[in-house]
Amino acid sequence: MHNNDGSTIQDSQLNTLNDSPARNTLSRAVVTQEVTSHGGDQNRKTVLLIDDDKDMREIGQKIIGAASYNFLEAANGKDGLAMILKHRPDLILLDYKMPDMTGADVFHELVRSPLYSTCSETPVIMLTAKAEYDVDRNHLFEMGLSAFLVKPFGPRELINVIDNVFILHQVRQKNRELEQRIRRTEYKYQDLIENANDLIFTLSLKGDFIFINRRLLTLTGYAREDWIGRSFFELVYEEDRPLAEEQFGINLHGKARIFEMRIICQDGTILHLSTNINPIFEKDEVIGSVGIARDITQRKNLEQKIMELKNFNESIIQSIASGLITLDLDNRITSFNSGAEDIMSYQAVEVMGKYLYDVLPMEECRLLLPDFGGEYSPFNREMAITVKNGKSVYIGYTIAPLQDNNSRRFGTIISFRDISEIKQMQAQVIRMDRVASLGVLASGIAHEIRNPLAGIKTMAQNLEEELPRNDPRLEYTSRIIRQVNRLDELLRTFFTYARPQTPERKFHRLQEIVKEVHTLLHNRLMASNIEFIERYANDLPLVVVDSQQIQQVFFNLILNSLDAMARGGKLEIAANAKTATLYAIDRRRKRSPKTKTNSTYVEVNVSDTGEGIKEENLEAIFNPFFTTKPQGTGLGLSIVQRIIEENEGEIRVKSELGKGTTFTILLPTEE
Repeated sequence: MHNNDGSTIQDSQLNTLNDSPARNTLSRAVVTQEVTSHGGDQNRKTVLLIDDDKDMREIGQKIIGAASYNFLEAANGKDGLAMILKHRPDLILLDYKMPDMTGADVFHELVRSPLYSTCSETPVIMLTAKAEYDVDRNHLFEMGLSAFLVKPFGPRELINVIDNVFILHQVRQKNRELEQRIRRTEYKYQDLIENANDLIFTLSLKGDFIFINRRLLTLTGYAREDWIGRSFFELVYEEDRPLAEEQFGINLHGKARIFEMRIICQDGTILHLSTNINPIFEKDEVIGSVGIARDITQRKNLEQKIMELKNFNESIIQSIASGLITLDLDNRITSFNSGAEDIMSYQAVEVMGKYLYDVLPMEECRLLLPDFGGEYSPFNREMAITVKNGKSVYIGYTIAPLQDNNSRRFGTIISFRDISEIKQMQAQVIRMDRVASLGVLASGIAHEIRNPLAGIKTMAQNLEEELPRNDPRLEYTSRIIRQVNRLDELLRTFFTYARPQTPERKFHRLQEIVKEVHTLLHNRLMASNIEFIERYANDLPLVVVDSQQIQQVFFNLILNSLDAMARGGKLEIAANAKTATLYAIDRRRKRSPKTKTNSTYVEVNVSDTGEGIKEENLEAIFNPFFTTKPQGTGLGLSIVQRIIEENEGEIRVKSELGKGTTFTILLPTEE
């Protein structure tokens, strides 16, 4: 017997004859034999028997019905075709020899006529009483005949053939469905490969293209037919070929590789591809490679633009003089620009990733960082912070939240600048305001104070002359006169500060000015065990000052140093030429050069090894009436600063408690 798929079942397997010697008809006695039930499927299959022999149809009904199949019958080919269309049986038993239409005619009509196209796959078993060589079985099997059964045959033989045909038909249907599914899958994946957005290709062991999908044309403008058989490396940009060859070599050793490369298009443009190549194995041997390459040119261009924008922003951030620090939500430092490095004396690598309270004292962090609750807008504040060297720097700062595109805060921005100089300017403006107020005050009360003092002094002197020499009351008059003289001296000092005389500036040697002062104070310096040192540069230029006023400056500074070195010490005056620009500050805190830019000055440093000045007092020592001495007037250093300014110079101070103080004076050398 032959199946539709071309396989053959030998007739000897199907044709097991019964014990009856008659071969022309099937003996009725066989109906009484035991018939094995082949039920079990609740959906009973239908078998149609087409045979002109009525006895054969009756016997077939009993055999097939006993085997739990539904039975249909037809007496000729024409009726059988009608039954097929009407009932669509699951299997057809077809007698080969019938009048009018033979079984072969019915089978031909069933297979080839479009009318029966929906039933053309129904399995057909041909029944014949003729010998094997009298029927053209090969032709029928080629058309799709399922089996050939020669009469006579026993009931069990018929049912076995029917069962086997059903099983073979079911297997054939499943195989057909599987083949269709495989074809659909092949078409699907072929379509996916051909229409993929990625370049997909296979390479030989030499690196030549074996297959390339359609994407090559849209990416590069090259027809894939032109590249089949050509080297993959010819497509790669020359500078990237060594990398591609290296990765391909590793791939041939069985390792998948992912790398980026550039390829040259037909029009000369260059594309960036992210390429994934995997080895193709056959019997554990690599026979080639399959590659998938994705166009990442747009991403690379975007990355380049982002990098350029990042560098641009970074250069702006790094170039600004203000400090800029960013923190994450845990207050870890995420950026630290060069301005912050200059102000805080830290390098970025020292603080990146650290908590802010690892860099600044905890109390300063609490004052610096606000609570970002609810609505928030940036604000400006001022405070002193402690930098790396322990020095306190006054900053003006702005705090703002660092937000993403959805306005969600993910950090903090701290922008700040060193305003220590501005604070000094503010103090200088305050001092200027005080000086102006003192000038007005001095003009108003000068006569009101000095006239009564003159009267008191005159009366005391007259009383002193009238009293006898041994009168104890003379002590009272002497004290009155001394106190009046002290008040008069205080007023003169006050007037000197409030209304200084216009300096008569001339060229002088600084050494001579200092020598005059040293002569006056030499004995006191020796008595106080003070070592006096003078150091002058060889090319020290002349200074343009009022010598008398500058002598008063050095006189006051040396006296202050003497007071600071009660147990002796060292006092040094050193001078050298220096180029600088001095600025004046008006009441609106605007700076303007006092002299022409980069003028030459003589820088004089008056240094002692005394007890020093407290840091909190350094900004106040030039203020009028500020003093730490019990009997001091608080006008000495104020007068010094005023004289220096009137002589177009500048004075600054540095001091360290317990180590000493240095006053730095700039004196002009040009008119």
